[in-house]
Amino acid sequence: MGLFDKLFGKKETVELPEIADDAIITLGNGELIDVTTVSDAMFAEQVMGKTAAFKLTDKTVVSPANGTVEVAFETGHAFAVRMKDGTGILVHIGIDTVSLNGKGFKMLAKVGQEVKAGQPMVEVNWNTVNNAGLDASTMLIITEPVEGKDYNFIDPQTVSDYQQINK
Repeated sequence: MGLFDKLFGKKETVELPEIADDAIITLGNGELIDVTTVSDAMFAEQVMGKTAAFKLTDKTVVSPANGTVEVAFETGHAFAVRMKDGTGILVHIGIDTVSLNGKGFKMLAKVGQEVKAGQPMVEVNWNTVNNAGLDASTMLIITEPVEGKDYNFIDPQTVSDYQQINK
């Protein structure tokens, strides 16, 4: 990175690995947890759809799949990606974090944007979430499944960048 890049804020681009269009990957480094332990019954009981829950350690939440951004909340607490096969995925960062009105979140994606699995979507200040007394569990929800496709996730475990979580 040269002097002018530093002065004018040019960011280095990170090459993302090739991820298959049918893969769903982790939202970042951390723990894939048992969804039934999440403090919000709507998520714990998977009311909105098949759900995977995470306790993330990274400040950046990434796209779980290749596709198109369909929703990017200004508050940064949630976004949705439509996979190339039509699967709709909602990512919800924390419980009741919409109450922060965007404090502690920076949305990096825009509606209509094509994204690759692993591409940064939201920067999160976890201290802001935790200091507000909110649950930092982050959910990946299959809100619009494709007929005939199975959506099974790996068992709870430590996960790392680009790790596929669908079986």
